[in-house]
This record gives sequence, C-alpha cells and structure tokens, in this order.
Amino acid sequence: MGEHGQSIEAGATRAPAAAPVDPMRTASTKDLVTQLAQKASLLAKKEVELAKAELKADLRSEIKMASGLGVAGVCALVTLQLLLTAIVFALFEAEVMPGWAASLVVAAVVLAIGTAAGLWGWAKRVTKPLDTTRRSIEENVRFAKERIA
Repeated sequence: MGEHGQSIEAGATRAPAAAPVDPMRTASTKDLVTQLAQKASLLAKKEVELAKAELKADLRSEIKMASGLGVAGVCALVTLQLLLTAIVFALFEAEVMPGWAASLVVAAVVLAIGTAAGLWGWAKRVTKPLDTTRRSIEENVRFAKERIA
C-alpha cells in the first residue's frame, strides 16, 4: 500500500510466474553421469559401513554365545565327573566292591564309551575333501576339451 492507501500494483500488470526450473533437466549428460557416479560411490561406501557395523554387532553376539556355551560345557564336564565319583562312592559304600575296584570299573566304562564315540567320529571323517566339486570341475574340463577339439 502506498501513502494514500492505494495499491502499488493497481494498474500495473504482473508478469506470469516462471515455472521452477528442474536442475536435472538443464544439466549436461556429463554432469548427470558424474552425479550418478558420485551418488553410487557414496551409496557403496554407506553399504560397506553398514555391513561393517552389522558384522561387528553379530561378532559380539556370537562371542557372547560361544562364551556361554563354553561355560555350559565346562559345567557339564564337572557335573559328569562328580556323577562318576558319586557312582564310585555308591559302589564302595554299598560294599559291592572296594573303592579302588569301583574306580577301575567306572573308568573302564567311561573309556569304552569314549573309545566307541571316537571310532564312530573317525568313521565319519571326510576322506575325499570337495569330492562333488572335484568331479564337477573334471566334467567341465572334459566338456571344454571336447568342445575345443
């Protein structure tokens, strides 16, 4: 408003508002490719950072799990030892056999179980590592030689 309450724009014609210019439409192909490469590089860096952070968190969690399982394993071994000692005392107290004989019998049973488990485990070992992969590679090489010849 002017001094006399008149509109300054009264009587003046307004220019039509210009449509906003999209910078992507005015950029050259070289600029667009450069921007795309920069953004792709930034995205790749961010993905690597995310993977590193996630891997660290997963590793911490796995370490906690392994330590918990380690403590549980030690407790299981100690418990088994105490149960075996209790069996020896029970055989001795019941006057089934002298203490030394009860100890030998329990030790022989544990040794037999351990030997059987060891032999079973040894039979399950891998005798031909990567057998399927090796056969597949040999077949691929044979196929390639036949095609080349």
